[in-house]
Amino acid sequence: MNGSPKIPIKNIYYMLCYAWNVLEQSDNIFLGSEKFDNIYNLFARIYINGTSSLIKRGFSRYYIHENEVTSTLKGKINISDSIKTHIFYNGSMICQFDDFSEDIKLNQIIKATINILIKSPQLDVNLRKKLLKTRLHFSDIRDIKLSKALFSSLRYNRNNYHYRMLINISELIYYGLITNEDDNEFSFSDFIRDNQMAKLYERFVLNFYRVHLDGTIYNVHSPKLKWNLDEKINEKDLSLLPEMRTDIVIENKFKNTQLIIDTKYYSQTLVSSNWTEIEKVRTAHLFQILAYVNNSNFTGDIKGMLLYPTIEKEINANFPILGKRIEIRTLNLNTEWKDISDRLLSLVL
Repeated sequence: MNGSPKIPIKNIYYMLCYAWNVLEQSDNIFLGSEKFDNIYNLFARIYINGTSSLIKRGFSRYYIHENEVTSTLKGKINISDSIKTHIFYNGSMICQFDDFSEDIKLNQIIKATINILIKSPQLDVNLRKKLLKTRLHFSDIRDIKLSKALFSSLRYNRNNYHYRMLINISELIYYGLITNEDDNEFSFSDFIRDNQMAKLYERFVLNFYRVHLDGTIYNVHSPKLKWNLDEKINEKDLSLLPEMRTDIVIENKFKNTQLIIDTKYYSQTLVSSNWTEIEKVRTAHLFQILAYVNNSNFTGDIKGMLLYPTIEKEINANFPILGKRIEIRTLNLNTEWKDISDRLLSLVL
């Protein structure tokens, strides 16, 4: 029997905090002992707590350049446009001015996300009421539709970094939970799509090690590896080779060891073939981690690891191949958070 990895909703919250580097914000939107039966209630609670903190702090504002028809002078007159439109004859003019406004992309995205959550049929009634009350604070913010281009255009700095957790939740809802949007009506998925969970899983593991491993001993990064070619080739041919972008690389500076971890978020850890019912490691996964290990230019001891979420049973398999050690490991995400933390640390320490 196979299925998507089972993850308690609370553990997804912790994974989000690590994946998005917002552990320092988790206290501001702490969920306490509250239990959640679906992902929408979790996100709604995060939004209620997060926007409460945002409202107390005050919405971020930017200067927005405005062109407005008015009967009173505001800023400077746009003489050219006023003449072209003959608006002077009506006793009005077009003025240009900079408005210090809270009607900016970050606040618009948050309002749009609140509107989406309110429409979710799975949302708890009390949480919906709280979101409706929260939305009143966004009355001066325009309604917009979320889009890929909108999220791509965002830039963070020290003045708006506190928005990041809420915006990332918005992005995850947009990409991972909404299956269809038509005339402001939404179709909702019961679970976050596996492709989005795979990204979350990878980022969580990477940042977990960045947070918990001693930086004076370990170097945790995710470098792009170069192919160890026998001879130099032209750029055109080189561009045909697949990129080797690692998920997590952990180097022990004192022991001179390198561990390359490739996270795999799949509903099946092992698979059978047309020729046998015996379940085995996916060939593509094994070849991928072998390519990483064999092309690493690290001068010390190198080993690779495929890290899957636990589906039915834990796997701790080791394969010595061509002088390199390849490990297959699983991480049970359906357990207490301390057990998850201990398991991850045991893979390295």
